[in-house]
Amino acid sequence: MLESVLLFCKSYRFSWDLILPATLSIKGINDIALRIDDFSKTNLTSSEANTKKRIIEPLLELLNWDTRSNEVLLEYPIRIGSTTKYVDYALVLEDKPVVFVEAKPFDVTLSEDDSSQIISYGRVEDVQWVVLTNGRALKVFDTKIGKTERECLVTEVDLKKLPMQAENLNLISRESVLTGEIEAAAKRLAATKSAIQNLKERQKEVVEEFTKIILKITGTEVKNRVENISKQLADEAVKLFEQQVETAPKQILEKEIQTITRQNLVDRQAGEVVVCPSKVEGVAFLKKYNAWGFVAMSKRHVPYFALYVGKPESSILYFGEVESITQPLTSKENLVKIQEKDKETFESGKRVIHLKPGTLVKLVDPIPLKNRKQALRGLRYTTLKKLVQANDVGEL
Repeated sequence: MLESVLLFCKSYRFSWDLILPATLSIKGINDIALRIDDFSKTNLTSSEANTKKRIIEPLLELLNWDTRSNEVLLEYPIRIGSTTKYVDYALVLEDKPVVFVEAKPFDVTLSEDDSSQIISYGRVEDVQWVVLTNGRALKVFDTKIGKTERECLVTEVDLKKLPMQAENLNLISRESVLTGEIEAAAKRLAATKSAIQNLKERQKEVVEEFTKIILKITGTEVKNRVENISKQLADEAVKLFEQQVETAPKQILEKEIQTITRQNLVDRQAGEVVVCPSKVEGVAFLKKYNAWGFVAMSKRHVPYFALYVGKPESSILYFGEVESITQPLTSKENLVKIQEKDKETFESGKRVIHLKPGTLVKLVDPIPLKNRKQALRGLRYTTLKKLVQANDVGEL
């Protein structure tokens, strides 16, 4: 049993790069932590309106939900029987609510009744993910797996401890919900919580196994001392699990990507731009490797790269300077810098575009899709001048 415990601990301790795509900025996390601390020292903490304005709405912005658009609807109506109830925020993708957020004043403790209320709202409207928060704590529920708080709770985040638990907070980021990664992450969190509970319930067995192995090495003359050490080791195993759940892995705190307007590109040397299409989930690959693959292209000397991101973005959203374009690759073994799990779309004969470090930017004024006929089905070439001036993708 001891070997199983140690292997299990090891696997969870070193597998955080598999948790979630990078979406949260270090600066943003620290800003929210500072906001919470400052707000707690004011006389406004009993006000729900102030809690929303000072904490909850900036938090939604951090998670990449645009509170100034129809992506975030206020006081969303829910019909229950003959009455109409209202949820504070409905987070919307492709015209459908995907997350409900219920807010409470900062100094009000979140109750089980509050949890049951927002869970019921989600069940009525067929919204799987619902959130309850007072700006100090935040609870995420899955309405598909039960009815009560205990049955539906996915995770609870202590916002006062940010950036600790940032990975759990990232569950409800726009990217996580959009790509469906929230479901896989929720399952991993449930498995981790179950592992901690099992360790606590079977701690006596862990102590016995530690004792047996150590006594084989030390001899029975120090049995009492070994038993005490084994108890400490078993306690430490539980603590290590709990610390790993709370710790924000570096991988989810993305390096800051500069945002610019297309007008900022005017002073760059004229040249060709290769525009590649991507689904939303492909953006994680771009950020992770500062590169784009895998593309079938004949040219090897294109100075600029742009990425068209599909629904619901439907726009050319990212731009970078090309450092190099590989020769056509013959096998996955050529891809030494790319992890095996990110090679699924590899095909022999395709290339990888590597960007110059620090040149990847996000466009504040992305080039939109005017109609579906313009949607990119494959890469295309344009010029930097056209990229700067275009009103829509069709003008490229």
